[in-house]
Amino acid sequence: MKQLVWGLCLLGMSVPGGAAFFQQTEEDVAAKSESPVKVSIQGADTALADNLRAFMPSLRNLKCDSSSARVGRFIESAEEKLQEGAQAMGYYDARFKVISTQQANCWALNVAVQPGQPVKITQVEIELSGEGKDLKAFRDIAAIPPYQSGDVFVHQPYETFKANLSRTANNLGFFDAEYPVHEIRVNPDTRQAQVVLHFDTGARYQIGKVSVRQDVLAEKYLNRYLRVHDGDTYNAENLLKQQQILEGSGYYSDVQVSGDYQDAQGGLVPVEIEAQRRKRYTYTGQFGYGTDTGFRVEAGMDIHWVNDKGHQLQADAQVGQAEQSVEATYKVPLWHPEHEYTSLSAGWQHSDNDDIESKGIKVGLDYNRRAADDWQQTVFINYLDETTQVTGEPETRSQLALVGARVKKTKTDDLLFPAKGWQLAAEVQGAKEGVLSDQNLLQGKVSGKYLQTLRHNDKLLLEGAVGTTLTDDLNEMPKSLRFFAGGQNSVRGYDFESLGETNAAGDVIGGKHLLTTSVEYEHPLADKWSAAAFVDAGNAFDDWGSVDMKVGAGAGVRYKSPLGPIRADLASPKDDPGDVHFYFSLGPDL
Repeated sequence: MKQLVWGLCLLGMSVPGGAAFFQQTEEDVAAKSESPVKVSIQGADTALADNLRAFMPSLRNLKCDSSSARVGRFIESAEEKLQEGAQAMGYYDARFKVISTQQANCWALNVAVQPGQPVKITQVEIELSGEGKDLKAFRDIAAIPPYQSGDVFVHQPYETFKANLSRTANNLGFFDAEYPVHEIRVNPDTRQAQVVLHFDTGARYQIGKVSVRQDVLAEKYLNRYLRVHDGDTYNAENLLKQQQILEGSGYYSDVQVSGDYQDAQGGLVPVEIEAQRRKRYTYTGQFGYGTDTGFRVEAGMDIHWVNDKGHQLQADAQVGQAEQSVEATYKVPLWHPEHEYTSLSAGWQHSDNDDIESKGIKVGLDYNRRAADDWQQTVFINYLDETTQVTGEPETRSQLALVGARVKKTKTDDLLFPAKGWQLAAEVQGAKEGVLSDQNLLQGKVSGKYLQTLRHNDKLLLEGAVGTTLTDDLNEMPKSLRFFAGGQNSVRGYDFESLGETNAAGDVIGGKHLLTTSVEYEHPLADKWSAAAFVDAGNAFDDWGSVDMKVGAGAGVRYKSPLGPIRADLASPKDDPGDVHFYFSLGPDL
C-alpha cells in the first residue's frame, strides 16, 4: 500500500506568516498571455481546468515558429506541473495527455484530462496549546476547521487556515508561535486524507518602551492622545488605533507608529511614534452658488494649534445675496481628545429673505463627545441678541440665554456615495424669562433620513423633520428660532423659506411648528448618471389642529463627481404646476 505524507515540517519551526498553495501574480498572467500558442483543456471541470492552467509553465518562450523539439521539451516540463495542479485540487490519480497540433500556422496544445476520483478527508485534528490557547481570537478560528469529514481534499483551505492562525498570532504578539506538527497524510490507493495540525502560540509579548518624537504638544497634553503604554500586551490593532488618533488630531501631516518584534528584548517590543507637524495655518476661500442662498463668497482661517496645549481656532466669514455672517470658534481638546472637546464661539449674522430680515450676535459655550456607539452628543449654552423685522412692521429685539442638547448619528456604508444607511438628529433648547432672557421658550426638533438601494441599483431616499416650540407669541421670537419650510432641503417646488404663517400683508413670518417629509426614487441611467423623481410635502405653522401641508413634486438628474453627488432638480407646487423652480446642490445623500 502506498502512502504519501504531504507537508511534514521540522519541529520548532517559527511561523511569522502563512503562504498559499498557489499565488499567481499579474506578471505571471501577462507572461503566459504573451505567447500566441493556445492551450485547451478537456475532461476537467472549470475549477480544475483553471488550476491546471495556472500551474502550467510559462508559454513566454513558445512562438508560432518554435521547433517541434522545443514544443516537446515544453510538454515534458508541463506534465509534472499538471500533476501538481491536480493534486492541489485533490486529484492524485489524474492522468494527462498533451498533444501538440498546428492550427492557423501556429502551435496549439490540447490537454486531455482523466481526473479520476478525488481524495476525500476522513479525519481532521486541530490542537491549540501555549499561553494564548484560550483566547477568543484563536478559538474562533479553530471552531471552523478547514475541512469536514467527506470533503474533497483541496489544498487551499489548509493553507488559508494556517495563514489565519499565523496572522492572528502576529497581530496579538505571539511572535514565537510554531506548528510542532502540521501533517497531511494522503493515501492515494484508498483516496483518503487525514489532517493533523498542532499550533503552539508560545508566550505573548508586551509593549516595551514607547518613544514619541513630535514638536507640537507639551508632554502633559500629548499623553492624553497616547493609548499605547509600557507593559501593555502587544496588539497590532492598538498600534493602528494609536496612529489614527494622532492623525485625527489635526496637528500632524504624517504619523508613523512602529513596533518591531525583532528588536524585542525579554519579551518587550519597543514602540516608536514619529509625528511630523503640519502647517500651522490654513487659509481657505471660495466662490459658490446655492439655490437657496444665491451667490456667495466665503473665506476662512484655521490655526491648527494655538499653543502647546493643542487649542485650536477657526474663523469663517460669508458674504452672500441672502445672508452675511462672521464666526470664530475656539476649541479645547479634553481628557479623551479624539472624541471629547469643548468650544467657545462668537458670531454675527444678517439674514434677509425679502419678507423678513434679522441680524444679531450669538455667543456660545458647548461640550461635545462621541459615544462608543458613534452618537455625537452636545450640550450647550448660547446667548442670543437678535433683532427681527417683518417688512412694513417695527423691528423686535430678542435676548435669550438658551440651554440645550443635541444628538446625531449617521450610519452608512460609504461617506461619499452611500448605497444604504440612515441619519437621525434631535435637538432641544429652552430659555427662562428673567434668566438673561426676555421671554420663555422651549423648542425641540427631530429629523431623519433613510437610504436603501433596491434591485437594479435603484435607490429609495426617505426624509422627514418635525419641530415644535412652546412660547407665548411668535412675533416675539427671533427669526433664527422660527421654523420655515420651502427650498432645496425642505419642500421643493417652493422658494427658500417661503412657507410659514403670514401676516395681514401676506408676508411669510415663519411658524412655531414644522412638519416636512420627502420621498425620492433614483434610477441609474449610464455610467455615473442617474435620474430621480420626488414628492415633498410640509409647512411651518402655529396650530397643530390646522396644518396646511404644501406639496411639491419634480424630477432631476444626479452625477457622481469626484467631490460627491451633484444634483439638478426641477420642481413645481401641486397648486400651481406651471410655477417651475430649479434647484442645484452638491453633497452626499447622508
